[in-house]
Amino acid sequence: MNKTFRTILGLYVFAYAFFFGARPLSDGDFWWHLKTGEYIINTHTIPKTDFFSFTNYGRAWVAHEWLSEVIFYGMYSKFGLNVLIVVFAILIALAFWITYKRTESHPLIGCFAALLGVWAILPDIGVRPRVFTLLLSSVYLALLGRYVRRREGREIWWLVPLIALWVNLHGGFLIGLVLIGLTIVGLPLDAWANGEKFNSSWPQIKTLGLVLTGCALAVFLNPHGIWIYKFPFEIFLSPVQQQAIVDWLSPDFHQSEAVPLLLLIFLTIAALVVSPKRARLSELLLFLATLYMTLKSRRHMSILSLVAVPIMAHYLQNWIAARSGGKIFAMTTSANLTRKITIFSVLFLLPLFAFAWKLKTTVFATPSQRALNAPVKAVEYLQQNQIIGRTFTDPNIWGGYLIWKMPSNPVYIDGRIDMYGDEFVREYMNIILAYIDWREPFDRYGVQIAIVEPKSALATELRKASDWQQVYGDELAVVFTRR
Repeated sequence: MNKTFRTILGLYVFAYAFFFGARPLSDGDFWWHLKTGEYIINTHTIPKTDFFSFTNYGRAWVAHEWLSEVIFYGMYSKFGLNVLIVVFAILIALAFWITYKRTESHPLIGCFAALLGVWAILPDIGVRPRVFTLLLSSVYLALLGRYVRRREGREIWWLVPLIALWVNLHGGFLIGLVLIGLTIVGLPLDAWANGEKFNSSWPQIKTLGLVLTGCALAVFLNPHGIWIYKFPFEIFLSPVQQQAIVDWLSPDFHQSEAVPLLLLIFLTIAALVVSPKRARLSELLLFLATLYMTLKSRRHMSILSLVAVPIMAHYLQNWIAARSGGKIFAMTTSANLTRKITIFSVLFLLPLFAFAWKLKTTVFATPSQRALNAPVKAVEYLQQNQIIGRTFTDPNIWGGYLIWKMPSNPVYIDGRIDMYGDEFVREYMNIILAYIDWREPFDRYGVQIAIVEPKSALATELRKASDWQQVYGDELAVVFTRR
C-alpha cells in the first residue's frame, strides 16, 4: 500500500477528528473541576476533604482527577476557554490518529472506520478528564498490539510510567490494567487456536505479567496511595450512583446520538461474520469485553470504539477483497496515483471548510446558557442582587457552575456524586422526584436559596409554600428564596 496515500488520509483522519472533537462546553462538572484546579494552584495542596458544600463540609473527598484540574485551570487562566477546547480536540484527534495507524487495511477503509469511531463517541468527549483515558487507552492498545505482533520490544515498559501519569489524570486508569490482563489471556488462546504449544507464548506472557505488576505498583504514585484502588469499586458497586449518573447508564439507542455507536457495533459484528478470514480469539475477547462494558455503561463506549475500529477495518477489507478479487484496492498503486490523491483531496477538504465555519460560529461563539447547560442568568441575578446563602440546585450539576461563579454560596450537592455517599444521593433524588417531603431536609440543612428547573416538581411545590418566594425566572431556571 502506498505510504503517501496512507499518510495523507492519516492527516484527514486527524483533521476531521479534531473538528468532531471540538465540542461546545456543556459538561456541568467542568466548573467544579476548574475551581478545584484554581485551589490546587493557589494553595499548592491537593484537597482531601470537601469545602464546596454545606451539607457534607469536611467529608473525605478523593480528588482523583487533580492533575486534569490543574491543567484545566492553568490553561483557562492563561489562554481562555477556546484554547482549552482546541487542546482537548487535538488530544481526541491524536487518539484516533493512533487508532488509524493501527488499522491493517486499505487507508480508505481505515479512514472510514476511524471517523465512524469518532462520530460514535461524540456524546462522551469534549473538555473532560476522561479524554486523557481515551488517549492513554489508545496508546496502550498500540503498544500492546505491537508487542504481540513482534513478540519483543522494550517499548512495552512505557506502560508503567504512563499509568503513573494516568492515575493522577482520571479514574479510568483501571482500564489500562484490564487491557494488559486481556492481552495476557488472549496470547494462550491464540496459541491454542493455531495449534501451537502453550509454552510458545510463555515468554510474552511472563513479560506482560511483569509489566502488569509494575503498572499495579505504579498506581500507588498518587496523593491517595493504595486507597485509590478503593475509589472506582465504590462507584461500580453502588446501585445509587449507577442510577444517578447518566454516564453510568446503558446507551439509549432510542436517541439519535446513539445511532453512530449502534452502526459501529453492527458493522464490526457484520465484518467479523462475513470475512472469509476468521478473527483471532484475542481480538474477539477484547471486542466482546469492551462491548459488554459499553452495553452496561455508556461511558465505556470510547474504549469500545478504539478496539472496534481496527477490527472492523481489517475484516471489512478481507470481505471486500474476497468479493472483488482484490482489484478494488489496486487504484492507489497505479501510475495515476497523483490524480487519485488530487481527487480525494478535493472530496475531503471541501467539508473541512464547513467544519471550520461551524467551529467559528458555534463552538467559539459566546455560549448561551442553554448550550452551557448552566443557570448563567440566574447566577448573574444572585450576584447583582447580592443574594447569598446555602443553595440547593436541581439538577445537581448546576452546583458545579455555582461553585465556580459564586463560591460565597455553598451548594447542597454537585457533580461529585461519589463524595456525597449513597444515602445522601438517594435522599436528594427522592426530593427532586417528589417522593418525599422536601421541607424536612431543607430545614435540617438550612437551605436558603433554590435554583431549579421551571417545570420541575420541586418548583411547583416551592410556588405553593408560603415561606418561599420566586424572585427570578427564565426559560432554564427559576430562583426561590426563603421569606
